[in-house]
Amino acid sequence: MAQSKKNVFEIFMEGLGIYLKHSPTLMKYMFFPVFGQLFGIILSFALSLGFAYTIGSKISDTTLSFSITMALAIPGLIIFAKAFWEYLIAYVSICSMTENTIKSGRIYDINAHKKVATMSKRMGDFITLWLLFGLFTLVAIFPPMWIIAIVAFVFICLIFQVFTFEKNLSVIDCFKRSAKLVVRDFGGTVGLLLILGIGTYFLLPKITEFLLTLIQAVNLFAMLLEPMIANILPIENWNSAFEALGQNYMITSLEVAKMTISSAISWFVVSITLPLRSICFTLWYKQLSIAEIKSKKKGAKTKDV
Repeated sequence: MAQSKKNVFEIFMEGLGIYLKHSPTLMKYMFFPVFGQLFGIILSFALSLGFAYTIGSKISDTTLSFSITMALAIPGLIIFAKAFWEYLIAYVSICSMTENTIKSGRIYDINAHKKVATMSKRMGDFITLWLLFGLFTLVAIFPPMWIIAIVAFVFICLIFQVFTFEKNLSVIDCFKRSAKLVVRDFGGTVGLLLILGIGTYFLLPKITEFLLTLIQAVNLFAMLLEPMIANILPIENWNSAFEALGQNYMITSLEVAKMTISSAISWFVVSITLPLRSICFTLWYKQLSIAEIKSKKKGAKTKDV
C-alpha cells in the first residue's frame, strides 16, 4: 500500500477495487456464512411449522406434538448456528486476507486467515470481543442511548482490525487501541462510516429491492410466503386492535409477506457486502497505524536534535 496519506474516498475506492477484483473468491468464502443462515432458518420453519399445521394439529397429546415440533427445528438451527459462527469469523479473517492481498495481490489459504479467530489461544478473546460488542449493540437499541452509542461506535469501529493485527492486546485493550487510532482522524473515520453505512446499509439494499420489484420477483416471493404468514400470524386480531384504537388501517398477510421479503433483501445485501466494509476499515486502520509510527519517529528525531 502506498505510504502517502489518502482521504476517505480514496480509501473507499481502493477497498472497492480490492473487493471487485477478488469478488469470486470472497463470494465463495461468504456463500455458506450468508446462505447457511438463510437456509437454516427456512429449514427450521419449514419442518417445524409444516409438521405443526399438518400432522401436529391432529395429535391429541399437546406435549408430544410440541416436542416433535421443537425437535424438527433443531437441524435447521444447527446449520444456522454454524453459518452464523462462520459469519462472525469472517469479520477478522477478511482483515487478514486484505493485508495478504495488499502485499501479494492475491488471496489464498483462507483457512490460515480464519485461524486469526479460531486458534485455541485466541478463541476465548474473540468470543469475548463479540459478546462485548453485542452488549454494546443491545444497549444502543434504546432511544435515550442513540447519540452516545453513535459517538461510541465511531471510536470502537476498528476493534476487529486491532484484534487481527495486534495479537498481544487484551480484549479491553482492543477497544482502547481503536479509540486511540480514531482520535488521530475522527472526521475521516466518521466520513468512512457514512460512505459505507449509507452505501451498503441503505443505497445497495434499496437498489436491489427496486430491481427485484421491477422484474416482479418481490411479488412472486411474497405470494409464495403469504399462505404461511396467514396461518402463523393473528392478523385478524391485529386489525381488530387497530379498529378498537380508532385507526382506519387494515393490514393484510400479503403486506406482511412483502415487508418480510424486503427485510430479507436488506439483510442479504448487508451480509454479502461485509467483505467490502472489512477491507475498507482494514485499509483505514493501516493508514492510521502508519501515521502514528511516522509521528513517533518524527517526535524522536525532534528530541534528538
